[in-house]
Amino acid sequence: MPHKFIQVSSKEQSATKNWCGPDLRQAKSVLKHRPDIIIFELANSGRTPETIYNKYNCINKPYGLIKEHIKKVRRSARNNYPEALADIPIWENIAKLWKDNHNVFVYRVDIAKEFRLELFDVWQWSYPCIKKNWFWWVPMYIREKIMAKNINWILQKHKNEKNLTIAIFIQKEHWGRIKFLMKNPSKKKIWNLYFGKFKEISPKNITQKIKEINKMYYKYWMRISDFE
Repeated sequence: MPHKFIQVSSKEQSATKNWCGPDLRQAKSVLKHRPDIIIFELANSGRTPETIYNKYNCINKPYGLIKEHIKKVRRSARNNYPEALADIPIWENIAKLWKDNHNVFVYRVDIAKEFRLELFDVWQWSYPCIKKNWFWWVPMYIREKIMAKNINWILQKHKNEKNLTIAIFIQKEHWGRIKFLMKNPSKKKIWNLYFGKFKEISPKNITQKIKEINKMYYKYWMRISDFE
């Protein structure tokens, strides 16, 4: 049987007057589905999406690192990011699986933190209207290309294992396009998906335009793009 993929989104908005507390959907899915692999939409600055937790068996997992992580999350929650509290029960439930001798592997597949921080500055003030601007789709394309590459790396690592349950803790909108990229579509199909509706850019001029607007995006574009 093929692997079973379970995609679960989470609310990313900061607390408002209508906020009802942290989104627990991902945390609940950990115990409900008991996945063999969890793929997080979290920054990864390493050469692969590996995490230190995967180096140990269940008995020897570095549980102390989880406690330190939870402390950081609580600090972040106090500093205007209360939605971060949803991360705590996720890791508590992962630890429960390990203590039950269920060795779930965890990976971080998103782009490096420096890139995400710059993107967040744009998202915070301009979303969702910015989706009508071609430049918004540049970081989306870069991030999703990298996430697709990292997920393919994970699947290759576990290629000899069958019937895995894989929890995808990536936003639904991203996951749809990542699955598309993982099918190795043509350059034309990729261009049409991300940039096809914008007449002011083309595969021939987009690289130079990115270079003129944002040096960081240009750096990553040259590493990963199909159109450099």
